[in-house]
Amino acid sequence: MKLKPIKDKKKIDVIFEKGTILRGKSISIKFYNFNDNSASFGLAVPKKKIPLAVSRNLIKRRLREQIRLYIRTNAVTKGVSFFLIYNTSRKLDTSLIQEEITFLLKKI
Repeated sequence: MKLKPIKDKKKIDVIFEKGTILRGKSISIKFYNFNDNSASFGLAVPKKKIPLAVSRNLIKRRLREQIRLYIRTNAVTKGVSFFLIYNTSRKLDTSLIQEEITFLLKKI
């Protein structure tokens, strides 16, 4: 199953209004089960936490790559859409991001 980015604003609003949140040390995940046949994801790296655009983009690339690698080895439940929120002001290494994402996605 391929995981797609969320493009629909209404879907994002539903996730943030009705979704469940799981908090990790530096990444939180907000998810909602739409009971449809697709799964999608979104990313948020707040400008307040990471002011430089170059650093924000680096973190987003790392997050996307770790999600892609996780999906390759493990399955995400169909119908579940989630949003990753980066909550720390430091740039995390790829290994730390991988551990955190694996921990949070297994809980879903």
